[in-house]
Amino acid sequence: MIVTFKSKASGDLIYFKDVALKLLKLMGRDEKIPSALFTEDVATALAQLQQGLAAMAETEREKVAQTEDAAGNGQSGAGKAYVSLNVRALPLVEMLQKAQKKQCPVQWE
Repeated sequence: MIVTFKSKASGDLIYFKDVALKLLKLMGRDEKIPSALFTEDVATALAQLQQGLAAMAETEREKVAQTEDAAGNGQSGAGKAYVSLNVRALPLVEMLQKAQKKQCPVQWE
């Protein structure tokens, strides 16, 4: 399933459901789809998302190192690139920043 984040402040963002749910959880939201952030809630959600991503950064670095080690040892899964949640979250962070600046709500469906 795909989840689309929308805001008048920027273009639409499309995420797979599993990634979207992780990002929503980091934003302090429940797993309800569809839903939305009111304009006054965008700043709080952005701050929580950034804090959650910062806390996950160390774990993400360890996974990348393990993936690189597996590729070097010829284990299964070699050749598959690991894309961290921090990288996947960048477009959403930018959307929330623009929505905060332009005082727009953000919704997802």
